[in-house]
Amino acid sequence: MRGFRARDADRDASVELIEAAYVDGQLNPADRDLRVGRALAAETLDELQSLTRDLQRPQGQVQPVMPSRPPSRLSSGSRRVGGVLVGLVVFVALVVAGVTGIVALFFFASSGGEVATSTGVPSASAAPEVSVEEVEAPTFEMTARQVRGFLRAYEEQFGTLEAHQAGFYPTRVGVMVPVRGSRPRMERWSWTGEWRQDTEASRVIGPDGIVDLGTLDVGRMFANIDTARRTLDVERGTLTHVLVNRWFDDRAEVNIYIGNQFDESGYLSTTPSGDVVRAYPYDG
Repeated sequence: MRGFRARDADRDASVELIEAAYVDGQLNPADRDLRVGRALAAETLDELQSLTRDLQRPQGQVQPVMPSRPPSRLSSGSRRVGGVLVGLVVFVALVVAGVTGIVALFFFASSGGEVATSTGVPSASAAPEVSVEEVEAPTFEMTARQVRGFLRAYEEQFGTLEAHQAGFYPTRVGVMVPVRGSRPRMERWSWTGEWRQDTEASRVIGPDGIVDLGTLDVGRMFANIDTARRTLDVERGTLTHVLVNRWFDDRAEVNIYIGNQFDESGYLSTTPSGDVVRAYPYDG
């Protein structure tokens, strides 16, 4: 898998394995937090495999699915045959287009009117232009205004502000949404300005406590993001993500992760109201 780019699904699968290994007693809290931060910032499958290679898979944990190798390229002979066929098709198309154009001009000149399609609808050239803004999909950016907009959308979509975990990334939010029942169940959803359900209901792996996203002080969270950038000793560090969760019966935490292109990272842990609990600067 060397050189393959990692997808969001690959990163999420690796995070699930790391969190399951933590629950299984294979990792201590600091190692778990460090691996989760690097997994979420990983760019290639090699990076993800290096973070999970030494972990035993707890019973019931499914191995992350990696993409298959791309199909082999065509031989030079196949390319030559393909090139000949493409050239022949283009030649025929040009001939047909030329004949069609001559016929159309003849009828246009004889009728003195507008050329119409067989259904009587004017040709596509007369259709009004559609601006790019009218067809662009909704987008999310990690700003205070858009985080507040996400919280409103979450409550409207699910009728609650409770979640097992919320992960805020530069261009999306990933949420573990509780499913009511006798046992802990959750669904994974993503918000990019619109909702997408990523998984069906499954057992909760990782933090199974419930956090009230309504207690999140968004203004202080962004102030703490600035503090983390300045104090965690990550050279030219930028925000990779913010995780809001609650491990079992412990208090809810807001973990702010800062990283850079050299795979150096650190994180700042705060309460939802913005009080700093602890800091883990980059230690070299």
